[in-house]
Amino acid sequence: MLMSSLWGTVGSLLSLFYAGIQVMVPCLPPAPLSTAVINTDEYMGSWYFVAAASWDEDDLKSFKTTDSSVLHIQKGTNDTLTVTESSRVGDQCHKSTWSYFTLSATDPFLFRTDFDTLALIWDGKLVNCSSCIIILFVDENEETSAMLFNRNEKTSDEVIQEFKSRMECVLMEDFLKAPLKTGYCKLDEAA
Repeated sequence: MLMSSLWGTVGSLLSLFYAGIQVMVPCLPPAPLSTAVINTDEYMGSWYFVAAASWDEDDLKSFKTTDSSVLHIQKGTNDTLTVTESSRVGDQCHKSTWSYFTLSATDPFLFRTDFDTLALIWDGKLVNCSSCIIILFVDENEETSAMLFNRNEKTSDEVIQEFKSRMECVLMEDFLKAPLKTGYCKLDEAA
């Protein structure tokens, strides 16, 4: 109970600090979505990987061999989200599954249940795409990447360029677009 109250106070102070910084740096994204919003049906289902950006090119190395990727998000048990990724690397489909805590005490941060990764999620308003989300991942090696996902398999060049421009504005100048040469894997065909 004390930890929850403490985190709530820290979260409120960080929100105020972030709002102040946004005044000085207008290209910063708005506050991330709360865990309560993310845990609604609106964000459940499939999301197609479009592009990624980072501060360091090495943080994109895992994406360089990936042709395509789809995230499937569903509500888990005990305040968690289950995220299953189906990705195509070469001619092979791969499947990975993770769980993330959606606790109000850690709002807006989503922590992977093994605590190796944290995530923040924004809606697509930042890039003028109502069917998009942007997820910022930070892993245990402090590798950070912002990833653009869309509900639709096709994303306009204008949205991709807006994402790239917004990320460059926050100095995430290393950019990678999903090649999509072979198509998306279906969850049931991934190994």
